[in-house]
Formats: sequence, C-alpha cells, structure tokens
Amino acid sequence: MKTKAISSIFLLFTIAIGIISITPDAFADHHEITITPVPGSSLDSGCEKTDEGCYTPSPVTVYVGTVVIFSNTNSVSHTFSSGVPADDIIGTEFNTGILAPGDSGEWIPENVGEFSYFDMIHPWMQGLIIVQESKGQTHSEKVVEPVVEPVVEPVVEPVVEPVVEPVVEPVVEPVVEPVVEPVVEPVVEPVVEPVVEPVVDTQETEEGGGCLIATAAYGSELSPQVQQLRELRDNQLLQTESGSAFMGAFNNVYYSFSPAIADMERENPMFKEVVKLGLTPMLSSLSIMENANSESEVLGLGLSVIALNLGMYLGVPAFGIIKVIQLRKN
Repeated sequence: MKTKAISSIFLLFTIAIGIISITPDAFADHHEITITPVPGSSLDSGCEKTDEGCYTPSPVTVYVGTVVIFSNTNSVSHTFSSGVPADDIIGTEFNTGILAPGDSGEWIPENVGEFSYFDMIHPWMQGLIIVQESKGQTHSEKVVEPVVEPVVEPVVEPVVEPVVEPVVEPVVEPVVEPVVEPVVEPVVEPVVEPVVEPVVDTQETEEGGGCLIATAAYGSELSPQVQQLRELRDNQLLQTESGSAFMGAFNNVYYSFSPAIADMERENPMFKEVVKLGLTPMLSSLSIMENANSESEVLGLGLSVIALNLGMYLGVPAFGIIKVIQLRKN
C-alpha cells in the first residue's frame, strides 16, 4: 500500500513538472516606449535617407494603450506632430507643440493603424509609428484541463483520500498563478538609451531649423524659394561671426510665432496666397547677399538688405498713408 502511495505521489510530481515545462510564456505588451531625435538630425536634411533615420527607434511597433513618450534630447527645439508636411491639417492624432531641450510629451494610441509624424521646425525629420492590437493571453487554462483529468481518476480510486488531497492542491495552484503574474510587467521598455547627453554640435543651435512660413506658402521645403533661403543661411550667414550672431537672435524671435502662421496658411488658401505675395520682394532683395563671402561683405550687404526691406515693408506704406491724409485735408 505504501509503495502504491509513493509511486502515485511521484507520478503526480512528474506530471506537474511536465505541465510547467510545456506551458508557453505569454507575449507581454509594451506598456511604455520613448522616441527621441537622432543627434545631428536637425542640422540639415539628409537623415531621412540614412538607415538610422531621423528618430530612434523608427519605425516602431506598439500596441493599443502603450504610453508613447516623445523626448527632446537635442539642444534645439523640436515638435512631434502627426501627419506629413504636405497635409493641409496636421496633428489630428497628436501634436506636442514646441518642445524645448529636455522637455517631453506623451500620446496613448487608441486605434490600430500606421501613423506618420514629423517635426514642424525641421520638416525633413519624419518617422512612423505602427499600432497593433494588444496581445497578452496565456495558455495555462487549456493545458491544465487535459492533463489533470486522466491522472486524478486512476490515482484517487485505489489510494486513500488523504494522499490525493495534499498532492493535487499544491501542484495545480502554483502552476497557474506564477505563469500569469510575471508576464504582465517585466517588459517596461525603457530603451531610453539615447539620453545621449545633449552634446550635439554647437553649430546645431546656431543653424536653427527650416523656414516654416515659406515652406507652408510654397508647399514644400524642396521648393526653389525655400532652398534659396537655406543656402543663404548655410553658405553666407553661418560662415561668419556676425551672421551667426544674427541668426541666433533671429531664430529666438522667429520660432515664437512662425508655427502659428504656418498653420493658418495650411487652413486658409487665401491667406497663403497673400503671404506668398508678401514674400516675393524680400526673396528678390536677399539675392544681393549671394555675393557676400567675407565678414565685412556679410555685414555691409546684410545691413543694406535690412534697410531695403524696412523701406519696402514699412517706408513705402507709411509714405502712402501720409500722402492719402494730406490729400484728404486738401
């Protein structure tokens, strides 16, 4: 009788070990992931053509309900806005607005699909987020039922009940519980490796991003007018100390209001045409700067162009208003 009891216990113990070994691990959902810009990607267009891309990780696959964190680890401002630069309306799924260096924003996807996004300040920086249904089911219930049924019946009949009770209970309970618990929270993906201390080039802070108003007016950052502005900035202004200092002060003022005007251009075609008409004289006058190569030439021609634009945009309208007032008095 004792030999039967011992052999029955050994048989149940072997079956319990088998259940544990054949129970598959459940797939854990990603509950959090951080997306950061690749260092140097905001210097100029080109990162979108590399294998690394402009963001890391990108493209990235997440599940519905995952917390997606957009973290600006660069030393210049960025935005994370859903859509592409050519869209009339952007940010329908998410829009962080302008994030200063060190700031971050969050988005929790509710729908399955592929969501493109880009940086409004550096529109060549584009990425992709793929959202899938959440997966988290285990197979423990399907495995326990077929195995316990055939074993318990032949053993319970010949063996006295006191032997069956203590053996069945402790074996079945720990098999179901421990498999489900550890699967839920272990994969908190803090792949925040790219907290690459924002030691981006100092040149990156000086260069700034693209011209949002001109890009929205002419429909693409690859249009000839936008390329003219970028080449003037890179080839003339940023090659001299006075030009770099001017661009630093200009960017601080320009990017405080340009995103709002760019949005208005996309939403209102008439306003877009007015802005395009207003930019034409300025683009013509800036062609003078293409001959500036030295520090003195950049300084001299730059002051001349500024004075010329003040005359066109402020002096001429003011002169016209004064003349109208005088005519009304006469």
